[in-house]
This record gives sequence, structure tokens and C-alpha cells, in this order.
Amino acid sequence: MADKVKTMPDGWHSVTPFLSVTDAARAVEFYRDALGATELERMAEPDGKVNHAVLKIGDSIVRLSDDSSKHAAEWVAKGWSRSPRSLGGTPVHFYVYVEDSDAVFKRAIGAGATEMEPVIDKEWGDRMGALTDPFGHIWLIATHKRDVPLEDVKKIRAGVSGATK
Repeated sequence: MADKVKTMPDGWHSVTPFLSVTDAARAVEFYRDALGATELERMAEPDGKVNHAVLKIGDSIVRLSDDSSKHAAEWVAKGWSRSPRSLGGTPVHFYVYVEDSDAVFKRAIGAGATEMEPVIDKEWGDRMGALTDPFGHIWLIATHKRDVPLEDVKKIRAGVSGATK
């Protein structure tokens, strides 16, 4: 009897973002250079458009495809797949934990990202900065520096005297 197939492949998590971008081949390069992504697979169409690619960033998997690929055309027609650039922005942000948020943020800016908020220490214990990648996706790059109880964060945000950052 054959072994039962796993409902989730090894190395994957329950939720996997699938990004729609303009120029997915360039996006793969950007994510490699800026975020240290590893390309696990790519299915290209005859015209060079990326039908889909699978990247690993840290311990997480991200899929992406060209918003104008033949594969994506069916989804676009249904209103399922549009890049942030085609929509004029995105309501989705990716919060990414890294070993050194300052270094990764600087590398991403050097690779073509745009700073939205500089890397600073946040009241909840992360050192984080926000950027937009060249394809319109928003990334929050963070390193967890200290554990802060939720009640303390609430006090800090409320401006309660004696709360420490």
C-alpha cells in the first residue's frame, strides 16, 4: 500500500502568500538581493513571463507570478490577481523577522526599495522599518530585541506615566 500523501509539503506552512507582480523575473532577483531569498522553482512561459516561481525567505515560502502571464490572465479576468501597481497600492503588508533589520533594510533600499519608515525601536520590542519594494508590495523588516508584555505596550501607547519603552 502506498504511503499517504501529506496534505502540506515538507518545508511549507499553512499560509503561503502568492504575489502578483509586474516583471516577476526581476522581482525574484530583487527578493534574492534584498531579502536573501532562495529560488526553489520557476515555471517560465515561452515569452519569458513567469507563470509562477517559488521562493524561500527565511523559513517561509512565497509564490509569485507575472501579472501579465498567460497563467495569470485567467485569474486577472476573474479579478483575483492584480499587482499593487495595477491597483494603485496594496492593503497587504509582509512582516518579516530577520537577524539584523538595519542591515537587511539597508540592503533592500540599495536593491531598489523605497523607505516608508526608517528602522527604529518599537514599543512592543521589535526594531523595525517599513519599505515598499519596486513592485508595490510593502515589507516591514523587523528584529525582535526584547519581550514586552502586552499590558506595558498598551500603557506606553496610552502615554501612561511610568511606562517604560
